[in-house]
Amino acid sequence: MIESVSRSAPALVPLFRSDQQLRLLGVLFTDTGDELTIGELAERSNVAQPTASREVARLTEHGLTITRTIGRNKFVRPNWSLPWAPELRSILMQTVGVLGRLGEALSSMKGVDSAFVFGSWAARYGGEPGPCPSDVDVVVVGEAALRSVRKACRDLEQDLRVEINPIVIDRASWDSNAPEPLIAQIREQPLVPISIEVESGT
Repeated sequence: MIESVSRSAPALVPLFRSDQQLRLLGVLFTDTGDELTIGELAERSNVAQPTASREVARLTEHGLTITRTIGRNKFVRPNWSLPWAPELRSILMQTVGVLGRLGEALSSMKGVDSAFVFGSWAARYGGEPGPCPSDVDVVVVGEAALRSVRKACRDLEQDLRVEINPIVIDRASWDSNAPEPLIAQIREQPLVPISIEVESGT
């Protein structure tokens, strides 16, 4: 269910006004950078459309985004003319942008059923207070080769400037009612799903 109630500033990046604002900015500044309708932005960021409209109005008022209206649709795009836009993008890439980039990398890989971020990064993302995570722990569920997953993560580390620690667990072990201690420990922690696009027929 998409949340419509505003949540307090996220523990992952507490300088932003709210969790919804962080997610909206994350989509705008770390995805393709394309102009989006409010509906598209709301869907991609998992924010209710009325909330997205209010947040975009605030962001536009303060110059972070640029909007225009065509017919009944309002379009929004990031304001790249801001002198600190690259720095903002860097912050977002290293926080909420991590999920999108991991999703892109893992979607092109065979044998990935699902994937999650766990550990301290997931805890901060979920709102638990604490120090800024120095790395990102990733669990990939499926039959993907660990070597391939590690290579994909290494390729991202330099761009994101954060260490990524992946592990691969087969589906049967992950779904087991009596999992191994490591798997049980991971499943008991906060888990943040990574959006994976699986091609049909694969």
